[in-house]
Amino acid sequence: MNTMRRGITVALTVALAVALSAIPVLAFDARAGDNVTVSAGEVVNEDVYLAGQTVVCNATVNGDVFAAGQTLTISGVVANGVTAGGQTVLVNASVGHGVRAAGNTVDITGDIGRDVIAGCSTLNIHDSASIAGDLAFAAGTAVIRGDVSGNVRGAAEQLTVEGSIGGDVTVEVGTLVIGPGATIDGNLAYSGSKETTIPAGVVKGTVTFTERVEKDKPGPVGEGWKALGPLAFFAGLTWKVIAYLMAFLTGLILILLAPWRMAGAATSIRTDTGPVAGYGAIALFVTPIAAIVVCATVVGLPLGIITLLLWGILLYLSQIPVSLFIGHAILGRNKPLESKGFMIGCLALGLLLLTLARAIPFAGFFVWLASGLFGLGAFVVTERRLMRSHGVGQDFPMP
Repeated sequence: MNTMRRGITVALTVALAVALSAIPVLAFDARAGDNVTVSAGEVVNEDVYLAGQTVVCNATVNGDVFAAGQTLTISGVVANGVTAGGQTVLVNASVGHGVRAAGNTVDITGDIGRDVIAGCSTLNIHDSASIAGDLAFAAGTAVIRGDVSGNVRGAAEQLTVEGSIGGDVTVEVGTLVIGPGATIDGNLAYSGSKETTIPAGVVKGTVTFTERVEKDKPGPVGEGWKALGPLAFFAGLTWKVIAYLMAFLTGLILILLAPWRMAGAATSIRTDTGPVAGYGAIALFVTPIAAIVVCATVVGLPLGIITLLLWGILLYLSQIPVSLFIGHAILGRNKPLESKGFMIGCLALGLLLLTLARAIPFAGFFVWLASGLFGLGAFVVTERRLMRSHGVGQDFPMP
């Protein structure tokens, strides 16, 4: 029973310490509100983090732009990349690196220096847009009228190509339309329910069509599933992109609010692997069991419910230190996690690799299990070190 109480205490302590006692240390330009505007003519020499119902960025940003909200408009000049999630996302800026966007509608009208990855209901690559790298997408309706120098890969219920594509096109579609003025310098490989007439001279490489056989099911329910068949691939990809962006924004907030805690948790996975695994096992397995046992009593019911809720929140957050650890190991483990910019880069790379690994059938469950175990254990070890050295409620330097 002492172990159970200890597990509950660990969960409550970590949740309260991370959520309530962090000291904000903002070295970036972070702006939030109902309506957030970064005016034209303004020059920002840092990364910009924007959150609001309506977000407009018309400035020159000599870093990255991270934006979340209902309506997002990114114009002006962005030296690095754009990561955006919202109901409507418009990227009209000259972007030096890539664009990562998720939402109901994503419009690209500017010049993009590298790749574009989009998950949305409607994707529009306007004729004014230029993408120097690849385009990867999952959408209900996608229209490509601009120029893409690299490859195009993705899936859509309806895809229209009217622009110039310098590489290969590999897509899964319900309907494919090759409009006037379209050119594909590489190969075209597409799958769908019926073959599309490709105008002569449009594709300089080979054209490969793979017929997708629909499996009929009796009754109206079967017809509904048949109609949704082409959406299966890109719907799953869309949610993975959205999940990645939401997890990334969550990690971004934690790095801004508690940078040393996040760095310490990631580092503890490498330096204190044994204790991290041990405390992680307790937090992952013992805590929910203890909470359920406590819920069996009338007096302990509120505490048990609160503990289960906190346990669920921490389990979700556990992917952050694990992602930081993975990214740090790849980008340079000899470089300390001191710079917030470096930490964010490690988070972006590590979270992407972790998301891909969890998508692997069967093996993905064990990846998720290991992530939860080591992530929870890292939180516990870090908070125990904090309580021993400085007391709860203070940030602390890296060991």
